[in-house]
Amino acid sequence: MADTDLPTYLTRGITLSKAQLRTSLGSGLLSLCRSVTADGRLAPEELTALRQWLDHAEAADMPALSHLRRVIERVLADGRITPEEYQDVYRAVESVLPFEDRQHAVAARLQVEAAAEIGRAPTGTGGRVVWIAIALALAGAVTAWLAGWLRLG
Repeated sequence: MADTDLPTYLTRGITLSKAQLRTSLGSGLLSLCRSVTADGRLAPEELTALRQWLDHAEAADMPALSHLRRVIERVLADGRITPEEYQDVYRAVESVLPFEDRQHAVAARLQVEAAAEIGRAPTGTGGRVVWIAIALALAGAVTAWLAGWLRLG
């Protein structure tokens, strides 16, 4: 299991604490992590900015910084970054965020992932049949719900 796949109870030592957030270093990292996760994906320029920020804060000893450095070093080790590795870094950033910010970051990421799944849906005749079946199932569910909601008689 990669560091980025750790359950929440194991990321407590990595997450920025309230005391760390009161420092200029902690609040700066929080601001950067919020901006990186705002749209649900990590862009190359955001990874570069994060790496540069971490390099400038290299003397600081904070678990969140160490965790992010470790993940970024592993991702950059072979000189190329795959989409999965961008996801690894994004999830590492999620793991250092305080709970409420993490919820927003996860929701944004899940929205992007769902949109990507829809974009990957087959577009041939079989794909159309699947979409029609989904639409009919949803229409049936809405009709059943409305029928129960509008009980006549």
